[in-house]
Amino acid sequence: MKASHKHLPALDGIRALAVFVVVLYHAGVAHVPGDLGVTAFFVLSGFLITWLLDAEYARTGSVSLREFYIRRTLRIFPAYYVFVILSLVADFALGHPWSKGLIASAFTYTVNYYNAFQGHPSTTVAHAWSLGVEEQFYLLWPVAFLALTRRGNSRVRQTGVLWIILLVVVWRSALFLLAGASPSYVYNAFDARADALAIGCFIALAANGATYRRFERAVRSSGWLPLITLGLLYYSRQSGSDRYHYTLGMTVDALLLGIFIIQMLGLSETRGWNWLNSRPARWLGLISYPCYLWHPWGLDIGSHLFAPTTHKWAAIFVGYLTTIALAASSYYVVERPFLWLKERRTAKATKALSFPASVGSTDAIMGLAE
Repeated sequence: MKASHKHLPALDGIRALAVFVVVLYHAGVAHVPGDLGVTAFFVLSGFLITWLLDAEYARTGSVSLREFYIRRTLRIFPAYYVFVILSLVADFALGHPWSKGLIASAFTYTVNYYNAFQGHPSTTVAHAWSLGVEEQFYLLWPVAFLALTRRGNSRVRQTGVLWIILLVVVWRSALFLLAGASPSYVYNAFDARADALAIGCFIALAANGATYRRFERAVRSSGWLPLITLGLLYYSRQSGSDRYHYTLGMTVDALLLGIFIIQMLGLSETRGWNWLNSRPARWLGLISYPCYLWHPWGLDIGSHLFAPTTHKWAAIFVGYLTTIALAASSYYVVERPFLWLKERRTAKATKALSFPASVGSTDAIMGLAE
């Protein structure tokens, strides 16, 4: 990937693919591990946000927490709160009023802990658990990043992140195996899922090192290697027991997704993977955030128009198209004005930043940081 490129469409394509996997899973398609789509978003977020923080620190000697939080607010709050408010109103009108706990959690980005303690109930905003995990990451990681950075060099930071990954794995395993925590807790809670985000953080912090470059060349040496990565990922997710999945398996899945992302950064322009660079994939990646928000509405509309028991794929197809329509409306009507404000602040924050050729340009990184 040349540094002169203005976009990293491979990551847009991965986002589009991740959302599609989630849609298929929630549509009831058998053997589709929808949680891997969410885990892919976690790894991507950890990578992209850390890269931005590291670049800002390298340029200025610090990180403006105020600017960071303002940019995150402009990026994620408008679409999210429009979705939550409309979902609340629609459910009330349909005779499905929300509990006080659900209302509070939806408006405070804590649906993940509501789900964790309530057994992951089926609600219109149940999928917002992952957005809660991301928001908690945004709140905590910049402060932790500064603390690690001020303690030493890149090796200290990488070691610190590796310790975070290890501690989360041990904590989650102890919760599930020893403390009797429910699957809904270890699946939803930030403290049990932070390892996937930390893996993305580690990739970003290690990306300029010689060891990383050797690993990068090895895993990108053939266009067939990503198929092996995906095969191992599917086997890890589908073949293990609950004791494996809810302890070590989640970390293994995130590691394999991290490897796949590294591979796609270099192979997405080659035959077999260049579909990730297609215009439709890039556009679907652009609206992946509102697609994730609105897909329960889209699937519900599809299932009302076509009975899933007799016309399953018609219901899924129409549901997915409806999701795209709702997402596009959200992006162009709700998000774009706020994204314009965010881009103005971003332009000031990233002026004179540079990125290695294996990752991409400033515009690409900033445009993709959800």
